[in-house]
Formats: sequence, structure tokens, C-alpha cells
Amino acid sequence: MHWCPFGFHWHRPIQQCANSPMVCSGCCSVFRREVLVDFGGFPERTIVEDMDFTWSQQIAGRRARYVGDAVALAADPETLLYMRKQVWRWMAGFCQNVRLHTGQLLRRKPILAVWVLLAILEILTAPLWWSAPFVLTLGIGRPALPTVLWWLGAELAFTLPPLVYAARRRQLPLGRVLLNIPCVYPAKVVNLLYAWKAVVVELVLVPLRLSHGLIVYEKGRGSAVA
Repeated sequence: MHWCPFGFHWHRPIQQCANSPMVCSGCCSVFRREVLVDFGGFPERTIVEDMDFTWSQQIAGRRARYVGDAVALAADPETLLYMRKQVWRWMAGFCQNVRLHTGQLLRRKPILAVWVLLAILEILTAPLWWSAPFVLTLGIGRPALPTVLWWLGAELAFTLPPLVYAARRRQLPLGRVLLNIPCVYPAKVVNLLYAWKAVVVELVLVPLRLSHGLIVYEKGRGSAVA
């Protein structure tokens, strides 16, 4: 699933090389005022207006750029409750944009459509990866220890490179960063749960008119103290 080291130090630079960034985050981006005004401001038809605007403008032929050297200080959720609200809004909003824009992306911005479809594929196949040790050992009868070690080795091979690169880019002590690896996995679980919920609600139930989807905008933080 998408998380900061992969997103900012792997996914987005590759997307930039292909001239197809996935999103210009509203909290840390600069927009041309005249383009935003001509569009009528940030759209309110999805719950993540910055992604909606990013995709709409790229479909219209404009360019979005990711600048890896830029620095933006963001406020993270203070509690699990606000983290859940933020992740649910992000995932639901992403799927709302998939429902709204995919057809036009395939016709007018196919590379961006590839990133979007790969993200959906990642969501759908993630449970297969997480369940692989259990399926191989309990279902097929593979030896438990070699199978678990193989799975852990493969998982670390995907996890460590972006963490090491991110630590170097942000000039953080590598040892302290690596000690936080266990914290990555609760975040991955939360992301996966809400990603699947978003796929079911926004891409299945809403088209079937069995749900209105997420329509209440909630930030991932509580009210600021004056």
C-alpha cells in the first residue's frame, strides 16, 4: 500500500519521469491561480478535491510536476481515530476519482491510467501476499520455517530500500529509522482495510445504487487549540 517512503521517494519520482504524477496534494502544492479560477475552484464532486483537480487538468492537457527537493511540513493525525478518518477519506476519494475519471484517463492520459489501475491491482492482490505463508504452509504443506523466512526476506527486500533512501534524503539516523520498521505494518493493515472498504463501497455499491458513498468531509486531525 501507499505510504510515505514509497510514495515520495519511489512512486512519485517515477510518475514525474513519465509526466504523469498521481496527485498534487492540496497541502503542499502550488497551483496556477488563473487555471484554478477558470475551473471554478477546487471541485466538490469527490471527497479528495486535490486529486480530482490533478486528474482533470492532466486530462485537459496541462502538466503536473513533482519536485522532490521541495519541503512541506504537514501535521499528522494525533490519534488512531483521526488516522482512520484520514485514511478512509483518502481511499474513498481515490476510488471516487477512479469511478469518475478512468474512461477519460484511458483515452487522454494512458500513463496516468496505468498508475491508477496498478494501484487498484495492488489493493486487490495485497491479501494474497499477506496470506501467502499460511496458504503455503497450511494449505499446500510447505515447510513452515523456510516458507516464513522466504516471505520475510521478500518483504524486507521491498521495504528496506525506500526506507534507506528516505533516511538519506531526509538526513535522519538510519538506525533510528530501521528501528521503526515494526510500526510500518499496523499502518499497512489500516490502509489495506480501508482500501478494500473503499473499493467495495465506491466501486461496487455506489454504481449499484446501494450506497451514497463517503460524502462527509472529515480531516485527519481534531480541532486546533487556539
